[in-house]
Amino acid sequence: MISVNALPSGIELAGYQVSLRPVEKADLNLLRNWRNQDEIRQHMVSQELISEEQQSAWYQKTTRDLTQRHFVIRYRNQSIGSANIRSLAPGCALTEASIIEPGLYIGDAKYRNNIVAFSPTLLLNDYCFYHLNCTKLVAKVMPENTAAINYNVKLGYKIINQDKLVEIELNKIDYEKSSRTLKSLLSRSPKT
Repeated sequence: MISVNALPSGIELAGYQVSLRPVEKADLNLLRNWRNQDEIRQHMVSQELISEEQQSAWYQKTTRDLTQRHFVIRYRNQSIGSANIRSLAPGCALTEASIIEPGLYIGDAKYRNNIVAFSPTLLLNDYCFYHLNCTKLVAKVMPENTAAINYNVKLGYKIINQDKLVEIELNKIDYEKSSRTLKSLLSRSPKT
């Protein structure tokens, strides 16, 4: 079960041993440093290095934009990555969207190939399907990012198109079937 808490800066999600809290101004350098790492940037559609000015402009825009939300992934009181969701209908607020595009990256390398990397995705998916009541999640992945494609297929995503980008989509029924075991594992109390 996930919890959704209202904060002055937005909502915070918690479950599966992680939390997702709204991005704050104090997070911008950390997020930019992660995003500019070669091993993360190479999997992005836009692979340019992000400047401080670009990061600041992005933050100013996204904090006022009702079509998207951006989070810092926290595990054991430590920031480990970034997650976001956005409405794919132009101008449609996230709370009214039927199709949502999630995205995330794990900035802390020690958690990239770890089962904990599934936790923020489960949390986002639960939030989108059960709180926002969307009907479908869609994403576009670079074809050479086979780790992300395999990761998403394990969560129930289906490949719907392969061109310059691999388009994948997930509905609630496929998500519920595919995520049952992972949810059970990640809902247990963590070992200290």
